[in-house]
Amino acid sequence: MVCHLITASITLISGLLTAQDWPQWRGPAGNNHAPMDATPVTQWSENENIRWKTPLSGRGHSTPIIVNGKIFLTTGDQSKGTQSLIAIDQSNGKTLWEKVIHQGGYPQHLHQENSAASATAQWDGSQVLVVFENDQKIKVTAISPNGEIHWSTDLGSYQPSYQFGYGSTPVLHDQSLIVAIGTKEQGRLIALNTTNGKERWSVPRDGHDYWATPIIATVSGKEQLLISGTNKISSYLPESGELLWESNAGAKSMCGTMVWTDGMVFASGGFPEKETVGIIANGSGEVRWKNKTVCYEQSMLVIGDYLYAVADDGRAYCWEAQTGEKQWSERIGRRGVMASPLRVGELIYATLKNGETIVFKAHHAQLEILSRNQLGTDTYASPVALGDSLFMRVGHVDRDQRQEYLYCIGTKSSKN
Repeated sequence: MVCHLITASITLISGLLTAQDWPQWRGPAGNNHAPMDATPVTQWSENENIRWKTPLSGRGHSTPIIVNGKIFLTTGDQSKGTQSLIAIDQSNGKTLWEKVIHQGGYPQHLHQENSAASATAQWDGSQVLVVFENDQKIKVTAISPNGEIHWSTDLGSYQPSYQFGYGSTPVLHDQSLIVAIGTKEQGRLIALNTTNGKERWSVPRDGHDYWATPIIATVSGKEQLLISGTNKISSYLPESGELLWESNAGAKSMCGTMVWTDGMVFASGGFPEKETVGIIANGSGEVRWKNKTVCYEQSMLVIGDYLYAVADDGRAYCWEAQTGEKQWSERIGRRGVMASPLRVGELIYATLKNGETIVFKAHHAQLEILSRNQLGTDTYASPVALGDSLFMRVGHVDRDQRQEYLYCIGTKSSKN
């Protein structure tokens, strides 16, 4: 559930990151733009342009992260009662290790579109940080690249009004990991010291259940921690949690990650209200435009002066970001969208829940589809593009039995 030409100012601890790294949810800048040198194929199938295919234990909706030649992703195995982190060799798909983080305490209540491992892992420069709902609590764990646990901390009770499970991914800022706990009562944002898991600050943010992921961006010349939900679009100082501004907009329940331009921020969702909104981010919180389009679980994309989205009903949209004026909208597939669209150069890769990925041009004049690509029977995680490779976490259902795989997509004659 869990989603630009503008450069985000998410501050990562360097950790020797390269153009071949995807260290966190939505990539190095948090905008779901692939590196400029990414050149993945635009056409594939189960029998075409598959470099390797690795079976995964259990189930998880988290997107893989890739650092220093290793792929990390979380999973939950209900039959074993475990929640784990998996490490895979980027070059050949070999599973390097699988570390059980929690044995027992497996979530008893999950929405049918959620999993016990929906939050994407984060790399802080020296370790992998993961968050799980376990034993009705939110727990954060730091693991070395070789699978050794550095520290683990319990953030306290997780008692949402709706028993749908957890789905928000934390965000990094300097040496802090900022975690959102979106509950009607005792909801809060918490910043943890990544070296030891100790709390740095905590601010209340409650009123309704929500599953949105916070993001950090420089907007209107100021670094801001942005999050939606509880009928509010909110901006905080990431170093202290101080509220900068707030706008009465959006839905009670929101899931997507906000996106931005130089001077505006955008959010979409949710339940029970249906709204996509553009807000001036200079401190006024003024709503410049809004419409009734709904992107609930998935996030949107900003490319140049335009905002792109694939809504819940399978219809793709392009709006002029500053005004909200619709440039075009066309149905590209069936209902059901969980993964967030990915920008690769002048193309957008949009994956639907049914496993179909539509590749189209990021052009505001009209929709131009280049290819349609079917892989598996369901997809919840967002695709990742690095170099000439595309990485996708895909589910296959056969006679009510579901098996997940991680795919590396690309021409077999090339290297990762």
